[in-house]
Amino acid sequence: MNKLGKVVFGVGVFLAVAMGVVVSIDPGYFCHLDAENLPTTIWSYPALCFVSWAFSVPLGFIIAATGLLIYANAKLKTILLFALGTMGVYIFISFANGPMPHVPVLFGIYGTLIMAFYFLILWQNADRFKENAYKLAGYTFLVTGFWFTCGLASRQYQPVLGSGESPIDISTYFVLSMLFFWLSERTHSKLS
Repeated sequence: MNKLGKVVFGVGVFLAVAMGVVVSIDPGYFCHLDAENLPTTIWSYPALCFVSWAFSVPLGFIIAATGLLIYANAKLKTILLFALGTMGVYIFISFANGPMPHVPVLFGIYGTLIMAFYFLILWQNADRFKENAYKLAGYTFLVTGFWFTCGLASRQYQPVLGSGESPIDISTYFVLSMLFFWLSERTHSKLS
């Protein structure tokens, strides 16, 4: 199972990284998609290329995480539940998002849930966080990134906020989150 896990993990990493590079390149250029070359069906080349570009990085994340479970010799039930569950949720959200109109109250509900989960994590892990503030910093920067991501996503529906602002601050929060999560795991490994 370890060899299979490595292969599945590697496929996921390759897919996410390769398509992440493509995302960094203008997808219109990569997929030959422009105002003059709009696809007539989902099955035409530009449309398939764009769909692949848009959805493959998270798919790579799911595949890599599944490979990690296989590599770690998790129970088959756990592997299947994770792989099929995450894939099902991802596909559902991807398709449900298309016809979904903007519902401002959902931003408030989601924001409240995110904050509630964050505060629950803090409260329930106070003893662990006092020993490892890196993980606490990671969670804090991540939830801050979520806050600004929600603001950026809703900006198009709130003309008074304007547009044209760079989302570099959001990316910075996410990078800091991953850095502190990594430092946390590194610290935990040294203590074990």
